Parts: sequence; C-alpha cells; structure tokens
Amino acid sequence: MNAVAASIARWDTLTRAHRRIESRVGRHLHQRLGLGASEFHALRALDESVRAGSGLLYLNILANGIGLSQSGTSRLVTRLQDRGLVTTHLSPHDRRSVEIKLTPVGREVVRIGSPVLYRAVEEVVRELRAEGTDEDLVRYLRGSTHEAISHRIPPRSGPLRSTGAVSQSAN
Repeated sequence: MNAVAASIARWDTLTRAHRRIESRVGRHLHQRLGLGASEFHALRALDESVRAGSGLLYLNILANGIGLSQSGTSRLVTRLQDRGLVTTHLSPHDRRSVEIKLTPVGREVVRIGSPVLYRAVEEVVRELRAEGTDEDLVRYLRGSTHEAISHRIPPRSGPLRSTGAVSQSAN
C-alpha cells in the first residue's frame, strides 16, 4: 500500500471510530437525559466557559466550538432554552450578538451526563481494541478516557438517577 492509500485508510478508520462513538454517545445521552450528542456538547462547551471564567459564550463562538452552522446552533440553543438549560440575551456591547449562559439545571445535566459520555466512549474504545483496530488510535482514545478519570469523572456507583429538575428538563 502506498503512502496516500495508507493515509486514506487511517482517515477512514478514524472516521468510522468517530461515527461509532458519536452514535453511542447520542444513544446513551438520549436514554438517560433526553438529549442528543450535539445538545450535550453545547452544554459542555458552556460549562467549560464557566470554568474558564467567562460564564457565557456568544452564539457564533459556540457554533464554531461544536462544529455546527450558526443557524443550526441557533435552533439547538432554542431547544436548550425551551428546556430551561440555557438562557440567552443580546450582548450589551454589540446588540447583534447573542450571549448564551448555562442555567443551574443545565450545570446539573452536565454533571450527570459527563459520566454517561465517558462510559459510552469507553465502551466503544474497548470494542475497537477487541476488533483489532489500529493500536495508535486505540491508545490515543484510551488516553483520553483515562485522563477523564483522573480529572473529573466519578466512578459509577449504580444507575444514574436524575433530580426532578433534570427529569423535567429532559422531557
């Protein structure tokens, strides 16, 4: 196999792994929280902005961060707002810009959903390894899940239970 074909084969492997992970993540998040993967990724991006000190994101920055168009992100934010997970308002500095902020309920959803995300990724990585997927890719993906353990993800102690506020937001 020449270098171009080998590169394309590695890219195809990465693409298939990514699709599989996103599908699994979406299924787990929907089952547990009634959210899709893109919605949860948006909530996580907003949570990271809180950790970084800003507490909010502009719509265009969120769109770039989660890989959706601005109009797609606007529709996603409307769904999250309807569920009480985010608030929006016009920027006082630029009336054309929309600022998005995570609500306390949204923070709780991120707290409950992060272990769900982690476990879904971990499941797929174990499957990929068992199937003989490229070891470098598996090692990279395993590294990202092991880093999550040491930084934020608590061990699972049983089925996830949501609070009333989270349950209401997921319906």
